[in-house]
Amino acid sequence: MTILHRLDPRRSLTTRIILVNLTLILLALGSLALWTGLRLQKGVIEEAEAELEVRALIVANGLREPVQQQLAYEEAYYEKDQEKHDEDEDEDEDEDEDDEDGDKDHTVVFAPIGDRDFKALVDSFAQEMNARVTILDPNLTVRYSSDPQVPVHVEDRHPEILAAFQQQDDHDIRFDEWTGEDRLFVAAPILGSDGIEGLVQLSISTADIRQRVRAMWLTLITATLVLTGLFILASILLGEQITRPLRRLTAAAHRLASGDLSVRMEMDRQDELGDLAAAFDHMAEEISQLLARERAFVANASHELRSPVTSIQLRAELLQMTTADDARRERYIRDIHQESENLARLLQQLLALDRAQSASPTPPEPLDIAPCLRQVVDLMQPLAQHAGLTLTTDLPESLPPARLAAQDCQIILRNLLDNAIKYTPAGGRVAVQARAVEDGVEIVVRDTGMGIPPQDLPHIFDRFYRVDKARDRTGSGLGLALVKEIVTQHGGEVWAEATEGAGATLVVHLPGAA
Repeated sequence: MTILHRLDPRRSLTTRIILVNLTLILLALGSLALWTGLRLQKGVIEEAEAELEVRALIVANGLREPVQQQLAYEEAYYEKDQEKHDEDEDEDEDEDEDDEDGDKDHTVVFAPIGDRDFKALVDSFAQEMNARVTILDPNLTVRYSSDPQVPVHVEDRHPEILAAFQQQDDHDIRFDEWTGEDRLFVAAPILGSDGIEGLVQLSISTADIRQRVRAMWLTLITATLVLTGLFILASILLGEQITRPLRRLTAAAHRLASGDLSVRMEMDRQDELGDLAAAFDHMAEEISQLLARERAFVANASHELRSPVTSIQLRAELLQMTTADDARRERYIRDIHQESENLARLLQQLLALDRAQSASPTPPEPLDIAPCLRQVVDLMQPLAQHAGLTLTTDLPESLPPARLAAQDCQIILRNLLDNAIKYTPAGGRVAVQARAVEDGVEIVVRDTGMGIPPQDLPHIFDRFYRVDKARDRTGSGLGLALVKEIVTQHGGEVWAEATEGAGATLVVHLPGAA
């Protein structure tokens, strides 16, 4: 069932590749083989015709004088025979005429030529040429043939005979009525000083030609089948090279979907499948990191929410106790109020971070952020004074426009200033600067606080991360994470420059509006 499943073209990419390649190969090779076979078949026949025509010319040249001698010998023989019959007066006149006609029509005599007669000479040519040789006189009458099945003294007006009589080349493949087989016929004129002395007809059986054609077709078909088999094998190997990584990728995707975040393809290939495997590994890594961050986020959020909720619950229970005095009740109420504010701030930042992550990718309209920065500094000035800090600014009247919403601009600077004020002791300074750079604008917030230890510097933009977890219970660890999320979504960068005990500098770079 598994094999049938894998061979199903609807389910198997390998099978579809094989079928497509097989179809194309059969069409291409079949058409090429058919065209080549027909051309070769025609070439074989034309070669046989040309070869037989050359033989006919050789025989015609070789028999030029023997034919003249034979025809002259026959003519002298018949004249002498006629005189003999005329002198025989005792013979019946009618019988003489019948005998005379019969001798003239059916008696075949051969002239002596050298040490042999005309018949032997023609038969030798037939044997050398491996063909049937037939001699015709200028009246297109058969005078002799090397094949005894061919009758003599019959007129022959086939196409090759008529063409030779006109001193033209022609050939014909037809059914031979004397031997009952298909034969190839050619003819050539025997030329003398007075014109055509006679004709030579050569013919051979087409059995040999058909055998050569069959052998040629068999070779061509065999070669086509072998090439088709090789192409099919190559298609199978190609299909396996493509589908094997895909099957591995499918299995890895199922494992990843089942929760195995450690699965990786790790495929060492430089082609598109290698790119796909690398993309899968990158996706798996990103999913693994995302889920790890989400788990950490849930764990940290649960922890951060548990502390104020537990504190509120404990103090509410203490308030219900009748033994608590008024001063203690008032302190518990203040603590509940403080924890509820912390809880509200935490929930507000969580909602703001969620909105930043799910914000529409549509860029906002270009904005000069200088007025927005001054507004936020004015709002944060009382908070800095209450903490005993000096808040200074270096803001130009205007800045190159950046694609940033006014609300996001306020969130960025508010969280940067809140973080700087929180970690700067009383008597310190916080400075806000904004400047135009070559490809946008930069916002810089410096403080003279406790600084950031080197081991904490790479993590300060992580969610719920606090540098001093033991002392800081007022912060949620979400402010800088929210800043990074907003800046990154707008194509910018944010980084920190700090030394432990020497203050910190946070820089936001926003690209200019194109």
